[in-house]
Amino acid sequence: MEVHHHPDLHHKKKNFKEYFLEFLMIFLAVMLGFFAENVREHFDDGEREEAYAQTLYEDLKADTTLLNAAISEKNFVIPKIDTFRMLVHAKAINELPAGTWTYFGRFGTRVVNVSLQDATLKQLLSSGDLRLFQKHNVAYAIAQYDQAVQDMRDAFPFLDLIYSDMVKARNKIFDASYIDEIMVLTTSTEKIDSFKKESFPLLSNKKEDFIQYANLCQLESFNLKLILTRIEAVDKRAESLLSLLKKEYNLQ
Repeated sequence: MEVHHHPDLHHKKKNFKEYFLEFLMIFLAVMLGFFAENVREHFDDGEREEAYAQTLYEDLKADTTLLNAAISEKNFVIPKIDTFRMLVHAKAINELPAGTWTYFGRFGTRVVNVSLQDATLKQLLSSGDLRLFQKHNVAYAIAQYDQAVQDMRDAFPFLDLIYSDMVKARNKIFDASYIDEIMVLTTSTEKIDSFKKESFPLLSNKKEDFIQYANLCQLESFNLKLILTRIEAVDKRAESLLSLLKKEYNLQ
């Protein structure tokens, strides 16, 4: 019977120095991998931060244009509503042409809306990526802008509460077909002055119907003035954030 000789599998015992060197090599490999991953993540986060800054900057430029237009519109509409309220309490219905009553009365039911370009802001906040902004002044300015936007949006439902009642009250007085030619805010002054002098049938000449509508216009005016202050606050935050992004990220 053939006998097989097995090799001697006993290894020479390592000393402390050899163990230490192995440990050191493993430790350095792990640490280098850790640092490399951190550097890569930091680089990636930096790129994402700059990308967010750029898209947010573009959104804000569009938003400030919309906000300034909304401010101009509210500053045009609110005095017209207040003029209607004043005329109702100062004049008899037959003292003024139907065109004058219709022109000032039509502003009470003007629909108000401000639609912002907020896709980038929503992504930042919902994903938690606001943490990517290492510049704390920028992150704080973004949070302030978002709060201003939320405050503005919280005011809009107050208009919805009375809108249906306002339309009903207006439709008791005015024939909407006569309003069409002056619906656009850019209608020329000459055309408006001519319209104010026109005489055509009103659906009601009752003072109480005008007062009912004027009372609703008082609420509308109050709510619009509140919304105007909120829009102005959003515009101020947007302009401030725009300047900050432009400065910190060298944007154009």
